[in-house]
Amino acid sequence: MKKLYLYVLDGMADWEHGYLLQALTLQSNLPKQKVMLQTVGLTKKPITTAAGMLIVPDISLDDMELENAAALILIGADTWLQSEQSAVLEIASCLLEKGILVAAICGATLGLADRCELNTRFHTSNAPFYPEMSPNYSGQNYYREDVAVGDGNLITASSAGSLLWAKLIIEKLDLYSSETVAAWFDYFSTGDISAYARLMSSLSE
Repeated sequence: MKKLYLYVLDGMADWEHGYLLQALTLQSNLPKQKVMLQTVGLTKKPITTAAGMLIVPDISLDDMELENAAALILIGADTWLQSEQSAVLEIASCLLEKGILVAAICGATLGLADRCELNTRFHTSNAPFYPEMSPNYSGQNYYREDVAVGDGNLITASSAGSLLWAKLIIEKLDLYSSETVAAWFDYFSTGDISAYARLMSSLSE
């Protein structure tokens, strides 16, 4: 089974991947799970999130099976320009080159900007000036003022774009039918009970 790798790091923004994790739980309604979530850290040492939660990574970066990766998920934090993140960003570049999905939100977009991965791909971030904090960024003409943007196997989002970001990810991974995705997005963006009914119905079909 393909692995969806979620990189965890000290100070990561706990809330930014909540919708994605919820969407992944819907796989329990399918005859067969399509991807398996694994948390990955620089090492297997526990990390502490921005809200103070302690997370023990399932594996370290050295244990990743890149040939079996469905996606790499990068969450926001204030440390993406620090040298300790160079290893995972190198892996992200490798996956992008191989055509494997990399999805980054909030501060993680700055790390990709520093790797020059946003210079020739449509993308977004917290604000147009945000990726400019890296001297390696020259992708201003590719910046889009949307909360989440997909370009091939790269999906980026601002800190306000976690719901749409999650939608783009599950669509790219082809986890569910278009009816399920539409109902899921409608329910979580509006709270409409009829959308929840549509979601449950679509999963049973």
